[in-house]
Amino acid sequence: MRFYTVSIQCRFRRSKPLRVNRSNLSGCRVLSMASIILAGLIFSTVVSAATDILILQSHDSEPYQATLAGFKSGLANSKLDAAYQTLGLSSNTDSNALSQLLQNYHPKLILTLGTPATRASLAQVKKTPIVAGMILDTDELRQSPNATGVGLNFPASLQWLWLRRLLPDARQIAVLYDPRHGATLFQALQTQAQAEGITLIQAPAASAEAFPSLMKNLPPQLDALWAVDGTAAYSAAAIRELLLYSFRNRVPLIGLSAQWVKAGALYALDWDYSDIGVQAADLAKDILLKNTPPTSLPPLSARKVRPVLNIQTAEHMKLQISERWLPEMSEVFK
Repeated sequence: MRFYTVSIQCRFRRSKPLRVNRSNLSGCRVLSMASIILAGLIFSTVVSAATDILILQSHDSEPYQATLAGFKSGLANSKLDAAYQTLGLSSNTDSNALSQLLQNYHPKLILTLGTPATRASLAQVKKTPIVAGMILDTDELRQSPNATGVGLNFPASLQWLWLRRLLPDARQIAVLYDPRHGATLFQALQTQAQAEGITLIQAPAASAEAFPSLMKNLPPQLDALWAVDGTAAYSAAAIRELLLYSFRNRVPLIGLSAQWVKAGALYALDWDYSDIGVQAADLAKDILLKNTPPTSLPPLSARKVRPVLNIQTAEHMKLQISERWLPEMSEVFK
């Protein structure tokens, strides 16, 4: 297995904010289109045309690094002699930059990490197989015959299971979700709730600007405020408003990541990023070693969950968390 290290400094212009992903990561800065193409020309002279896998990253933070490490580890013991190239790619990259860069070398597979890198690849790459990771919405992958991947949203059944484990007495719950992408998830949760006589109150938020009015219109008696859909546009201000509402009204907030729980949410289901990388590697092996077309590999959900709990929040809310579930917590904030 061959590794090439190529250093690229990416400079990004600020633009309208995209939906914030669940790790609340900030963007990097991108070079001009001409500079990126020049970097591609440098690649072609330094690296042989045998480059197998191109990795496009939206960010270079720890979760992305762990996912990439898991991917490489997953391929390490295979028969594949992989040579990697890594390039930072955000939503502000010129729409033609990637296609012109790919004219200089031809990877056998593209691994995309993050929504901006994935969307850029789906728009520009029509034949090379794409395996995506670190994305919340997998619907776009299903619309592309050359793409598959691993999504971050957990199934409704798993989210419901942990709600009932940690808040068994909750009967009236406001559910925060993006109406453009989360309606199916809400309906699945609603089916579970109706079967158990629990009331779910719709709290759709398509943008960060919608949160102030949404908070004002929440019913006065709630047992929990539940953020279930990571594609909603949670800005830092919106998350802060949710946490303030939660503490002022003693209504536990179910968050979207360990960062939310550390800030005061009661609990969240976080990811095993390394294992997401391994899942992506399994898809890549099917494509590269078994010649399985991506259309025969439906997008996967993350298979490992990391429950995270804030005991201090539970005490403030006067909630009794069953000791039965504490050993299953990946992290507990006290």
